[in-house]
Amino acid sequence: MTFRFRAFFLFFLVTVALQAQDNNTPGLCGTPPGNNVFLKKYAAHPQAYPDNADTLYAGVQIHLVARDNGSARLSAEKMLDAFCQLNLDFTPSNIQFFFKNDWNLLDNTKWFQHDSIEQGIAMMLTNNAPDALNAYFMNKAAGNAGYNLPYAGVAVRNQDAAYNNHTWTHEVGHALALEHTFIGWENTPYNPNNPTPDTLTYNYTFFHDTLDTTIPAPLDTALVEYVDGSNCGIAADRICDTKPDYLAYRWECDGQAMSTVVQKDPAGVSFKSDGTLYMSYANDHCQTRFSATQSDIMRAYLQTVKSSWLAPEAPAGPVTGATVLQAPINSETAPASGAALRWTSVPGATHYLVQVSRFNTFVLRDQEVIVTDTTLITKTLLPNINYYWKVRPFNVLHTCAEFSSTGAFKTVPVTAVQAATEEPWRCYPTVLEPGTALTVELPASWLNQKTVFQVFDAAGRQMWQSERALPHARLLLDLPQAQWPAGLYRLVGTSARGVLRQTLVVARG
Repeated sequence: MTFRFRAFFLFFLVTVALQAQDNNTPGLCGTPPGNNVFLKKYAAHPQAYPDNADTLYAGVQIHLVARDNGSARLSAEKMLDAFCQLNLDFTPSNIQFFFKNDWNLLDNTKWFQHDSIEQGIAMMLTNNAPDALNAYFMNKAAGNAGYNLPYAGVAVRNQDAAYNNHTWTHEVGHALALEHTFIGWENTPYNPNNPTPDTLTYNYTFFHDTLDTTIPAPLDTALVEYVDGSNCGIAADRICDTKPDYLAYRWECDGQAMSTVVQKDPAGVSFKSDGTLYMSYANDHCQTRFSATQSDIMRAYLQTVKSSWLAPEAPAGPVTGATVLQAPINSETAPASGAALRWTSVPGATHYLVQVSRFNTFVLRDQEVIVTDTTLITKTLLPNINYYWKVRPFNVLHTCAEFSSTGAFKTVPVTAVQAATEEPWRCYPTVLEPGTALTVELPASWLNQKTVFQVFDAAGRQMWQSERALPHARLLLDLPQAQWPAGLYRLVGTSARGVLRQTLVVARG
C-alpha cells in the first residue's frame, strides 16, 4: 500500500473544520467532503432502497488506545456513557448499536496521540475487526475531535466521548453515508459581505470509498442550496429536509436552536442555519436530531452496503432494575489483601462495571474492572483505609443503567491459616476492638455444614461458643470482646469437614 497522496491531504486536512474543539481553539470534524457515490444514487432513486420501520442492530468493534505502558486509556465508565449517548441519538432513526466483540485494548503511544491521518489509517487497517463498524478512541485524533474514513473506521478523541457530546454520533453519520449539511464550504469560509456563489469546488482526496485515489486528486463541485428548495435534491448534501447551511465552523445557536449568523443564498434571501442537526457544526447543546431523510439514507446504507454489520435480531434485552450492594457495606471491615465484594444480579445484565476508590466522589479509582459475575475479590488494597465501591450493570446493547448506591468498607490486616482439611479460609480482623465483628470466610465445601465456633483465652478457658449452619460462605461473628481482658485468644471452628484455628488479639485503646 502506498501513500503518495498523504502529504497533500494532510495539508488539506488542517484547513478543514473539526466536529468539536479545544477550549481555546475553534475546530470541527476532520471528515472532509467526499465523492459519495451511494448518496448520489440514493438521491436519484430513493424508492429503490429498503423501506421498513424495523429496528436495525449494527455491530461496533470498540478499540481503546493507550500509551505504550497502558496508561491514559478512556475509562470504562466514559465508554459506557458515550455508547449510551450514541444509541440515544440514533433511537429516533430506529438504529441501535451493540458491542460486536470484547473491547480491543491497544497500547501504542504513536496511535494514542497520532498527528496525521496516515497514522490513523495504519492503526485502523492493522486492527480492524471484520463485519463491524470499527471505532477508535485516543487522546489525539490527527488534530480533530473525530474523523471517519469510509474504508477503515471512525476515530474519536477521548475528551469528546461523553454524555451530551454528539461527536461520535456525527462521525457515525458520516460512516453511514451522510455529508455535512454545509458540504462544499469547508475550504471557503462564509462571508456575509461577499456575494454567495452558485457553486463551490472542493477536494475529496482520502475520502473515497477505498484508498485507491487518482493523483492529482480531482475536484468536485457542489451546488449551493437555495432557501426556496428549488435545487435541494441536487445541491449541498442532496437532502431536502436539511435546509441551507453555509457555516463550516463551530457556531452557537439562539433560543430556537438557529444560528445567530444570518446568511444569504445566491438569490439574496436571508436565512439562519438549523442547529438541531447532528451533521451541522452547531455546538453540542443545540444538536438533537437527524432529519427524516437522513435517517432513511442511513438505514438504506446499512441494509445494502453495510449489511454485514447487522444482527438478525436484538442481541440482548433491556437491563431492568437496580443493582443492590450486599457486602461489605455500612463501613464493615474487609481484608486489605483482597476484599470480597458481592451484589445482586440485574435482569438483562451480562456485565458489571465495579469501581473501588478511597474517595466517595470516585474522582480517583483504585480499581475499575468489568466482570460477568456478581462477586469480585479486589486487588490488594492499603490497610486501615476507608474505601467506597459501586456497581453498574450493562450488556452489549444497553449501557445506560445507573450505578448502584455507594457501599463503604474499612480494610484491616488479615491473617489466613490452613484448616485441618487444607482448604483455604480466612478471618478478619485478627486485632479486635470493642464493637468490631469478626468476619469469617469459609470454603464452599463447608456450606450447610453444622459448625461450632468457640473462643478460648490464653489459659484455655472457653469464653464464647456458637453453633452455625453456614448457609453462606461469609458470616459475621459478634464476639463479646468488650467484656474480655486485653490479650491473646484462640478461635476454633469445628465441623465434619475439619477444624479451623486462628489466634486473635483483643486490644484496648
